[in-house]
Amino acid sequence: MIKRLLVGFAMLAAGLVTQAQDNDKQTIEEAPLSFLDRIDTTRTTREVRTQVHGVFGIGWNQALGDDNGIGEDYRFWGSGIWELGLEFSTQLSKNDDLLRFNYGLALQWQTLRINGNRQFVTNNDVTTLQPIGFDVDKSKFEQFTLIAPLHLEIGRGERKIYKDDISRIDYEDSFVVGIGGYLGVNGTTSQMIRYEREGRDVTNRLYNDFETEDFVYGLSAYAGYGDLQIFFKYGLNSIFKDSPIDQRQVSVGFRFR
Repeated sequence: MIKRLLVGFAMLAAGLVTQAQDNDKQTIEEAPLSFLDRIDTTRTTREVRTQVHGVFGIGWNQALGDDNGIGEDYRFWGSGIWELGLEFSTQLSKNDDLLRFNYGLALQWQTLRINGNRQFVTNNDVTTLQPIGFDVDKSKFEQFTLIAPLHLEIGRGERKIYKDDISRIDYEDSFVVGIGGYLGVNGTTSQMIRYEREGRDVTNRLYNDFETEDFVYGLSAYAGYGDLQIFFKYGLNSIFKDSPIDQRQVSVGFRFR
């Protein structure tokens, strides 16, 4: 009797383990579908050359030029870059995924933490760094831009067959390198000053174009493993028009997709 109970218990346990493994396998085999697959349902029945990813980037930002080094006019740790966008990746060859053209749109926010109790001042359409005249806790310049990143990405992935025989190339375990640049338009520009007066914290924010360039463009590159890459950006346009300050935004950080 006891022997029969033990055998029955073993069979039940084995069945539960097998079912759990089957469930895990089924979960893993669910295809990573995007909104493109929902717009065009025929994509689920064929091999596709274009995939789409969300991209989030975060890092450090500086404005270099005019013999200004890192951390001189602007604090390194207080100046940053954030990026949120949508990236399309199109395989250039039908039979080989080594090369891909990546393109899309992204919102970019770059900040510069100004040193030395100074702020940007625009007089007669010319923007310069000027002393504020008193001690401040923080002086920060902020610029929002809408950009179109364009990259040639190099790196092979692994083709996987998912549930319902959906075929996709997966780059989760692949090393990739992207080389290219970006084009964009300047959105809003502001300057924030925070200081203490009569024991109270005061924050002033001024929205102005500060005679910044209307269009932004530059070079960019990234490299990494799977969904995490290190990126580098170098702006080719000067931040301000007709200004003695000939400086360009330079950024480095991490991007996730």
